[in-house]
Amino acid sequence: MNSKQVLIVDDEVEVTSFFTYFLKRKRCQVTTAHSGADVKRLIAEGSFAFDLAFVDLKLPDANGLDLLQAIKHARPECDVIIMTGYSTIKTAVTAMQRGARDYLEKPFDNLEALERIVLPILDEPTEPADDLSQIAAHYGILYAPNSPMARFMPLAAKLAKKAINVLIEGETGTGKELLARFIHGESVRSQHPFVGLNCGALPQTLLESELFGHEKGSFTGALKERRGFFELAHNGTLFLDEIGEAPLMIQVKLLRVMETGEFNRIGGEETRKSNIRFISATNRNLETEVERKRFRSDLLYRLEGVKLTLPPLRERPADIAVIVADYLEKKFAGACRLGSDALALLQRYEWPGNVRQLLNVINQSVAIHECPVLGAEHLPSFLHSHTAAALDSRGVQTAYPPPSPPAPASARQLTDIVDQEAERFARTIINHVDRVENLPFDEIMARVKQLEREVGRGIIEKGLAETRGNREILSRKLNITKRTIRYILNEK
Repeated sequence: MNSKQVLIVDDEVEVTSFFTYFLKRKRCQVTTAHSGADVKRLIAEGSFAFDLAFVDLKLPDANGLDLLQAIKHARPECDVIIMTGYSTIKTAVTAMQRGARDYLEKPFDNLEALERIVLPILDEPTEPADDLSQIAAHYGILYAPNSPMARFMPLAAKLAKKAINVLIEGETGTGKELLARFIHGESVRSQHPFVGLNCGALPQTLLESELFGHEKGSFTGALKERRGFFELAHNGTLFLDEIGEAPLMIQVKLLRVMETGEFNRIGGEETRKSNIRFISATNRNLETEVERKRFRSDLLYRLEGVKLTLPPLRERPADIAVIVADYLEKKFAGACRLGSDALALLQRYEWPGNVRQLLNVINQSVAIHECPVLGAEHLPSFLHSHTAAALDSRGVQTAYPPPSPPAPASARQLTDIVDQEAERFARTIINHVDRVENLPFDEIMARVKQLEREVGRGIIEKGLAETRGNREILSRKLNITKRTIRYILNEK
């Protein structure tokens, strides 16, 4: 184990004495400080050469977050661990976002847990540790070394090992479920089930049955007892996708389960227990939903043990090369590669549908052209028109010109096609519904409604691509309000 220079900053003598004893047994050289003034004096003296610092969040004369920034400024390579007996988890996470290596919660009752955090830092291997990007890639999360994701993922990895609920925010298509699977897979619950449920895909009655399960005969169509997700995810992780879509009545019942760990199946009298870690995802602003009385504030507090916000693809264009190369290798067995001109074109687009939209474009382009090298000429026209309009001769972004209006004949033809296809789809369902054993009517209609939402969202995303993200133009083109566009995009 390498000898380390360690600083302990805490106003409690018992804490500094405990760490001094603990760390000297690990052959560390320990210095103690009892105030923010002591730390600032060490920095001012120019002798701040510590490899590791334990900093209390609440000191009589200083805030631990401020000291963290001062220490990282004086010695960026110094690892800082925040110690807290006062803060919420959110404050500790804020510390890690500002550069802290980890955090410890007082009192330090569990020595094994303490050693799991401290010892790897004290005994850093001489060779590089396993690349986190390779671990993330196992879960389908791909990024370049200089990507914002390279700063985001270490925080997610640390939080994965904490016994806290996680709320994942991000635009549609950014990979929220992939991140949820990563957090579960890197947690102590990884050997137990990961169960996911889309809260916006089912009506309230079916959503309640999926979560709680039901007893035989509890309602029409309940021909046998069925375990719900609270049982299936016992000791594991329950992923609630699009949690902002959950009806208020479901929110009330979900809150009780989170508070007590107890629930009853529908139609059942036996109270059951379940030990679950909740990971939720949303592309809505839940604070705004709380203000609008569409989401319960007490449930948000429970779900948001810590909040992680996935950056959209437009903020990490360097990742496009990595994502596309991996997709081409896996989907087309390396029979096609991405040309440099095509990559440049892809990186200049803003991708309102994020990774999902990117991969859809790549899949369609390769399937249509069947070329060994995917060049710019093989990509959809909206990417070229976006680039031409968005950049002047110096490569500086300019205002978008208004799109050309659609030809009336094409619009009329599209309406006829929609009418014909809608009639054919409806007739197919009606003719075949009797062949689906025990499929409730509500579930059939819920799936039809989901298809309607997906079609609407697809039209909006396509329209935004063609108008280069200009919602004002798109609202006039579709004869709808910008509020309607926002509403459709917030649906799953």
